[in-house]
Amino acid sequence: MLKPLLMAPLCALLLASCALPAAKNGRAHERGDFHAVVEKITQRAIGGDPELRSMLGLTGGEVGDLSDQLTDVSLPRRQELRDQLRGYLAEVQAWDRDALSGQERWTHDLVSWYFETQIDLMSFDWSPAWLPTAAGIYAVDQLFSIPVQLPQFMENHHAVADVGDVENYIERLRAIETKLDQVRANFDMQAEQGVIPPRVALAGAASQIRAILASEPTESAFVRTLERRSAALADLPESRRQALRRAAIEVVARHVNPAYARLLARIDEEIARTPGDHGVWALPDGAAFYAAALRWNTSTDLDADTIHRIGLEEVGRIEREMDALLDARALRGRTLGERVARLAKDPRHGYPDTEAGRDELLADVRGMLDRLQPHLAEVFGRMPEQPLQVRRVSAQAEATSPSGYYYAPALDGSRPGTFFINLGDMASHTRWNLPTLVYHEASPGHHFQIALGQTLEDLPLIRRSLNPSAFTEGWALYAEQLAAELGVYATNPLGELGRLQSEMFRAVRLVVDTGLHHKRWSPKRAEAYLHEKTGIPLEQARMEINRYLVQPGQACSYKVGHLKMVELRERAKTRLGENFDLRAFHDVVLGNGALPLRVLEQVVEEWIATQERAGPARVEPPAPRTG
Repeated sequence: MLKPLLMAPLCALLLASCALPAAKNGRAHERGDFHAVVEKITQRAIGGDPELRSMLGLTGGEVGDLSDQLTDVSLPRRQELRDQLRGYLAEVQAWDRDALSGQERWTHDLVSWYFETQIDLMSFDWSPAWLPTAAGIYAVDQLFSIPVQLPQFMENHHAVADVGDVENYIERLRAIETKLDQVRANFDMQAEQGVIPPRVALAGAASQIRAILASEPTESAFVRTLERRSAALADLPESRRQALRRAAIEVVARHVNPAYARLLARIDEEIARTPGDHGVWALPDGAAFYAAALRWNTSTDLDADTIHRIGLEEVGRIEREMDALLDARALRGRTLGERVARLAKDPRHGYPDTEAGRDELLADVRGMLDRLQPHLAEVFGRMPEQPLQVRRVSAQAEATSPSGYYYAPALDGSRPGTFFINLGDMASHTRWNLPTLVYHEASPGHHFQIALGQTLEDLPLIRRSLNPSAFTEGWALYAEQLAAELGVYATNPLGELGRLQSEMFRAVRLVVDTGLHHKRWSPKRAEAYLHEKTGIPLEQARMEINRYLVQPGQACSYKVGHLKMVELRERAKTRLGENFDLRAFHDVVLGNGALPLRVLEQVVEEWIATQERAGPARVEPPAPRTG
């Protein structure tokens, strides 16, 4: 998912500092001016989004501290966003890309791609009053929509360092009423145009809202978060702490809960009409929307039919590799999924569904990271200095959260990178599939890529904080493969099976996402295919398909990105031969921030050409161990 993000030396592809040729507007510019323009555009965009500022750990600047506010999603905001995006794109394209050099070229390419794809996604009459990539395409869904994300935002992103932050927290609670009413207006707007979320999305959101309303205001998740966060403030007098708690309870009772109740009543009205579960093909201009969603999520021009074919080919290749491993262990069955499922149910490979079992699993996760850490220098020239913590998903979020996910560090260093692992369903974690999840979400996956990207201080903020899904998820899937190449499964063939199951999972996603949204597959057909090819339980397969229904195209980003990174690595190895340096390749890929795949290809191609001109390397890097 797109989640909203050591000074490192820049890569060899950077050119020497020099004056730039004249831009299209006829003015002469010194090197760096284009980056200054992009930085101003970024600051203007962020300045109007209080929640994004909190997620990035930003409180200063010209707009000051907006942490007592929530982001405007009123219906008039739709046209404002469209106009802003077009204005930003015009500012960028006023510069002649071919007259730029070094990193400024990649910035021009990335920013143009970003604004173009967002304009495309916002161009539909039913587009909501936020970027569809920020909170989902539907006003209400069970995973990414504003109503279900607000409790997690208040818990994880609203900073509480002093009493002023606590007061701002309460003001933000008060603002939830207005925001939820704005969401309801977006819901009505979409419904009038025939855009109804899938029934599973409505039912899932309704269930979570009921859980919020089931608690008395004194026990509200919003109040409990305030209690926990304010308890860490040693200089806050107890009398003041209790007064603030009472104020929060009153706001929840008079503003938050009534707004949730109004939204729930509207959702229940729509559920009573028994909407179906369908892909975006069923929406007005659904085919055009899905094409735009694929351009955004894969950062390529691959169409749905091509992606579907690639998925089928990858499923076949991985299936043969998994069959060979299962045959070696005499695990027989009618289908691949049946054989893997039997292995997953073997109690020898699981963790007890007890608090002791959860503690053991968390200890194993931290042990995996500790054991891998010394070997990362073999394949990376730079590594992040930001700390990484491992935390459980909160109990109230377990039912709808994925098995694991990553939150980026705050840019100001106030919050470490965090790998959240869902321990609600202990049967979903086995000792042979857990390592792959860890290497994907933490190191050398998301934490390496996102934390390193934040430290590229010579680049504009958008280059350090924007994480195109195909790059970010493609890198994390590549990191799973890299961990195997470092030998973590040398004595653990079942661990390699877990890695292949994970890769199969991402290959199947290419097939089922395009199936649901382009080929008009039913969710039942997609669930059966996912279950058959991966062996995950049908209930888990159903949850995955329900996610893809409300996030069209995103499931394709993992494998498309992974395949491109492997392709680029093989291209570099072929062209450079014995002079190929894996550390240098990784530093090039990560040392420019997250980029659209077509831009990444240009970056790597230029680096390869630079290395070819430089001739033989003087020092041979240590080769990665293979298992």
